[in-house]
Amino acid sequence: MISRVTPKEFKADGVDKSYDEIFLLICSNMDIQIEKGRFVYFLDTKYLMDTTKGMPYGNLTPAYDKILRFGLDQMKYPETEISNDFCKSYNAVLDSLSLLVDRIITKLKKLSFDTVRQRHWFERLKDQPAEHFEEAIQRMLFVNQMFWQTDHRLTGLGAWDSYLYPYYEKDIAEGKLKKEDVKEILKDLYITLHENYEYKSNILMGDTGQIFVLGKSDLNGNYICNDLTYLFIEAMKEVQLSDPKCLLRVSKHTPRELIELALESIATGIGAPLLANDDVVIPQLIEFGIDQTDAYEYTTSACWEPLIGGKSSSLNNMFFLNYLKALENLLKRERLENIKSFEELVDKYLVYLQRNIKEIKRILNMRYFQYDPLLSVFVDDCFKNKKDVSWGGARYHDVGVTSVAMGNLVNALFNIKELVFEDQRFTLYDVKQMTLLDFEGKEDVRKELRSKPSLWGSDDTDVAELVNRITSCVSKELEEYRSYLGGRLKIGLSGPTYLDAAKDFGASFDGRKSGEPFVVHISNEDNHGFTEIMNFASQLEYGEGRFNGNVVDLMVSPDFIHQNWDKFVDFLMICIKKGFFEMQMNVVSSKTLLEARKHPEDFPNLIVRVWGFSAYFKDLPDDYKDVLIERALKNEGAA
Repeated sequence: MISRVTPKEFKADGVDKSYDEIFLLICSNMDIQIEKGRFVYFLDTKYLMDTTKGMPYGNLTPAYDKILRFGLDQMKYPETEISNDFCKSYNAVLDSLSLLVDRIITKLKKLSFDTVRQRHWFERLKDQPAEHFEEAIQRMLFVNQMFWQTDHRLTGLGAWDSYLYPYYEKDIAEGKLKKEDVKEILKDLYITLHENYEYKSNILMGDTGQIFVLGKSDLNGNYICNDLTYLFIEAMKEVQLSDPKCLLRVSKHTPRELIELALESIATGIGAPLLANDDVVIPQLIEFGIDQTDAYEYTTSACWEPLIGGKSSSLNNMFFLNYLKALENLLKRERLENIKSFEELVDKYLVYLQRNIKEIKRILNMRYFQYDPLLSVFVDDCFKNKKDVSWGGARYHDVGVTSVAMGNLVNALFNIKELVFEDQRFTLYDVKQMTLLDFEGKEDVRKELRSKPSLWGSDDTDVAELVNRITSCVSKELEEYRSYLGGRLKIGLSGPTYLDAAKDFGASFDGRKSGEPFVVHISNEDNHGFTEIMNFASQLEYGEGRFNGNVVDLMVSPDFIHQNWDKFVDFLMICIKKGFFEMQMNVVSSKTLLEARKHPEDFPNLIVRVWGFSAYFKDLPDDYKDVLIERALKNEGAA
């Protein structure tokens, strides 16, 4: 059972006076469990922090590099610079971490097996920078561990191939390590982070937010990768765990051999890495107001939303927008006989969409974040500004919403265009009645609608133009929004609630019945030519704040990839140049999924891609299994 350490008092002036006391209590009392192995990593769920009445921070990536460059004592404010309560809390956090380090060293000395190296690492942690590769990993694991210990959910990992490369290069040059040694170290790292998998999972098993970001572009347009970029992917491919996961940043200059290695990993079925296209993502970040240097160092939130790791307290999934809701409201509330054309319908839809967005902004305006000195220690600029992240101490504190049902909306609107305004088979009132009554007595119409090829994700200029018109409306409505910290609001076309948000939502005129799942991200299993959906994705506009995750989600059979290997690599490289935003793949056959559904005991390690993470198929709720099976069947032309 999980219990939380709660404060004795809460101060409404913004400073939780009990935070320091609670954090000290955790570091002083948490059970230190050290197993024989390469790294020290443990959690004690009896001591989880519950500090204030504010909204907790999660789905963020700490500045792991700080612990590499400094010892804990070196990160503190000098006595002469302590000028407010935050400075005191900041130092108190570091003092408590030092106390925990002392406790770990004492524990290591008492163990029966050899712990000389680990003791040396922790002894240096207090007042010296990291010196070697394994020591650097241990330091970052220590930081990661403390974020989980203090109940920061969905803790990201960031660009460890960049952070660790100087230590790798030094140890290789000095003969302390060989490449094959490093791969084994990284395998141990994956296994270590996979521990406590159940506790770390958020809404669904596997939803941990633990994502490595590898590769990047520089300011001159060059693609930057190193030995560790390759070794991280090779180790992930070989260890075959669902978590942690990986995002590979790519560009038109990414070496073919790295794309091939990424595809080899994806083709094993682990669903990683997710690909993010620097050539598309970075310009949108800069346009939004992110400093150019920071934009080139972007990482990601738990799934796919671009994030400036270590410099941002931005929560990218504060709420979600259901694009069908405005159409439902329109059909319920408007005098439908007055709408004489499809263009008038779209204009009316945009008015209702604006109202929905205003409601989202109203909800967001009521949310305030909790006081969080531990996060502030590992977010740049809080030290300089002498402000907690909840006071605006971070460099960036924008917020984001995700979205669902755009695919259903597009198909419904084009069905209305054809069947109401062009063929005049139905009226808008008929559409209203059929959707409100869940197609009762109109099953023939519903089947007709379901049998139509999906226009969402098709290479149809009219479809892309309509989507861009709708998202532009959203963007303009968000333009003036500022959070209580001054953060802006961004949105994307991907969202994890395509199933949960649909459960209580009525039928739609794409043939979807009440409660049935929405379309998954940017996907279209009706398209057997993958180039079509990529052409569609490249026509979408992601500027003006529309970059909060836009994932093309493909279902691919293993046989298809292996029988078309070189062509598929060519396809990926062409698509990067074409301009998709992000892309992920489920590489699994419908036959395997159906067998695993019937006999889960025979497939204990079958991994699938869900939202923006990978999970064991056996751990998923049945409705998620059904969505994957249906998508695989449609992709293979069997449904």
